[in-house]
Amino acid sequence: MKNLLFLFLIFSVSNITAQSFRTVSVLDSADSKPIANAKILTGSSVLYTNEDGKVLIPEQIKNIEISAPWYGQKKISALSSPIYLNPLFKEIEEVVVTNIDLKNLFKNIIDTYSTVYYSNPSLYTGTVKQKSFVDGKIAHLLVADVNVWSRFNYFNFNAGNDTDSFFNIGLNDIKFYKTIKLDEKYPFASVPNLLPKDFIGTFYMNYQIVGMLNTLKDLKIKTSLLYENAGIQKLRFESERNDQFEIKFTGFLTYNKNDRAIVNLNVVIDQNFAQSEKVSKTGEPYTSNTTKAEVFFDFYKRNNQYLPSLITVMGEGYSESKTMKVPFKAYQEIKLEKFSEGSKRGLKKKIDLSKSFIENIPDKDINETKTLLSAQEQKFIDAKS
Repeated sequence: MKNLLFLFLIFSVSNITAQSFRTVSVLDSADSKPIANAKILTGSSVLYTNEDGKVLIPEQIKNIEISAPWYGQKKISALSSPIYLNPLFKEIEEVVVTNIDLKNLFKNIIDTYSTVYYSNPSLYTGTVKQKSFVDGKIAHLLVADVNVWSRFNYFNFNAGNDTDSFFNIGLNDIKFYKTIKLDEKYPFASVPNLLPKDFIGTFYMNYQIVGMLNTLKDLKIKTSLLYENAGIQKLRFESERNDQFEIKFTGFLTYNKNDRAIVNLNVVIDQNFAQSEKVSKTGEPYTSNTTKAEVFFDFYKRNNQYLPSLITVMGEGYSESKTMKVPFKAYQEIKLEKFSEGSKRGLKKKIDLSKSFIENIPDKDINETKTLLSAQEQKFIDAKS
């Protein structure tokens, strides 16, 4: 591998039908604040709360299991709202750990990846969400049903030039779609966004881990133990800065010592090297600079192996021309709500990963199904353009 495989984000420009459902709020028991991306296992599907801590759950579902990275797990036999989760600790008291070698832990994860994590052909149904902000204001929102096919459930470096052979996305109903037209004063060719091809690597946790190991080959990682109980560890880490590429990693992870598995991983990448040259609609040259990126992976256990259920990517930075400097932020998530065994053939109907999701929508028809937007997102959709 000639190039370091860390995340350089350069930006370009479930259905619940025919059934009754209930809006359920998941809150922090200590302060009653909403818990975003709390995971709800229903037995047949995986659901997550939105930014406001709310989720739609079919009424007929009775037994659910709820968890979140910094909270205790709760099992419920009958739906109620709100549901409170207890934080694992009131304050993060950092304890520096000298006997946990995070690099070695990461290497062991890579060595055993195909046995700890499900590695046969898989088909997922779920949703994709893209959201962009320009100068602090939301400028783009897309929510769509998707199918995701993965041949291995890990990034295949041997076929890195032919990602279509192990990763496909099929775009189904468009639930919400709105993009504002930027004024000519903004130095953007279009609203900053992520291309599907940028998501290929970030879809797979092993890609991110290998990238960090390559970047930090001769550098140290400070690791702190925040919590441990029954073999479950909550770890915080912070790497030294790679001065050559001006990049540094910090983050959190949940590690199951019994299964030797990372259950969830949050990585924040501070970087000053991700820059691209662009030309605005008026022909004015400008640069797009990504200064910070963040990825999150969440898994759940099924038949003694782990399956992915949520992957999020966020990047922020600024675009700069001769006359102005404008901040931007772009966010993308894929929620994998249902899993089934797949084949080695991939999807018949799949999008072109080199084009944006919007370019892959032939007619821009919106077929809204029951989807719970956050209050901010709903306000954006309802506002007159």
